[in-house]
Amino acid sequence: MRFAELVKLASLLQRRDDEPAADSLADINARLGAALTPLQREVLSSSPLDELLLGAANDTRARAAAKAAREEPTLEAFLPRRGDGLVLSASDVESYLSCPLRYKFARVLRIPREPTLNQRFGILVHQVLERFHATAGGSAPEMMDLLAAAWRRGGFADSDEERQLREKARVALSRYHERLREPGGEPRWFERSFNFPLGRNHIRGRVDRIDELAGGGYELIDYKTGVPRRAEQLRDDVQLALYALAAREAWQIEATERTYYYVLDDERVRLGVEDGTPRWIEETVEEVAGGILAQAFEPTPSFAVCSMCEYRIACPAAEK
Repeated sequence: MRFAELVKLASLLQRRDDEPAADSLADINARLGAALTPLQREVLSSSPLDELLLGAANDTRARAAAKAAREEPTLEAFLPRRGDGLVLSASDVESYLSCPLRYKFARVLRIPREPTLNQRFGILVHQVLERFHATAGGSAPEMMDLLAAAWRRGGFADSDEERQLREKARVALSRYHERLREPGGEPRWFERSFNFPLGRNHIRGRVDRIDELAGGGYELIDYKTGVPRRAEQLRDDVQLALYALAAREAWQIEATERTYYYVLDDERVRLGVEDGTPRWIEETVEEVAGGILAQAFEPTPSFAVCSMCEYRIACPAAEK
C-alpha cells in the first residue's frame, strides 16, 4: 500500500493553503477508496499516516516550515538538468503542455502508473515490429511467432476483449508485412536514437522507422495504434516537428515527409516538412523548459485530459 500512501501525501501537498488538512484528507480518502479493492481499503485504513499528517498540520511551526519548503525550489535535484537548460523528449513537452501537474507526477515525482490494457497492447505492437526489424526482417510466420512470444511475455489473459485485440494485431501485422514488399520508400533505419541541442536545451528520443524515398529525401515514420488523426489536426504536432529537426541536426539528413503510421487501420497520415527550423517549435520547447525550471506545475484541468489521466484520483483539480 506504499503507492496509495504516496498518492495520498502528494495530493495533500497540492491542497490550497486555506483548506483544512482534515477536509482534504477526507476528500482524498474518498477518492482513493473508490479506486481500491475492499481488502486494500481495509489495509489503508489501518495505516497511521492520517494521524501523522493531521498532527503535523496542527503544529503551527511544522505548517510554517512546510509552506516555506514548498516555496523553495525543493524539486531542483529531480529536474532533468543539463547545463542551463533541460533534457526533454517530445513526450515530455506534450505532457507538460497537456497539464503541468501531470508532468510533475509522472516525470519529476515519478509516481508509478499502471498501464491500461490498450497501452499495454500498443507497447506489444511496437515491440513486435522492433524485434522483427532487428533481425533484418523475415517471413510472415516468423512475425506471427514474435507476436505469440510477446503476447505471453506481456501477461495478457484470455478475455473476449483481449482475444479481439490479439486478432487485430494478427491482421494488422500480416498486412504490415505485405506492405513491405510494395514499391515505394526503402526502410533504412529502425528505432534510431537522437540527441541534439535546441537553444539552451537538449532534445532526445528515437524514431521508429526511417525510409529513403525513391525521389530523394527521407520519410520519418512513427507507429501508432490509436485512432487516426487527420493531417490538418497535426499541423502543430510537437513530436513530428522535433523528429524533422532531429534528422537535420543529429543525422544531417533532410526529411521530406513526416508520417504517423496507424498500424491497426493500415493508414499513413503524411505531413510535409517546413523549410528551415519552424520558429514555433523552438518557442514551444523554450516555454515548456522555462515552466519546468520555474517549477510551475499548476494543473490545467479539462475533460479531455482528466478523463484519461492516471493521476485523476489524486489531483485536486480533476474534472469530474
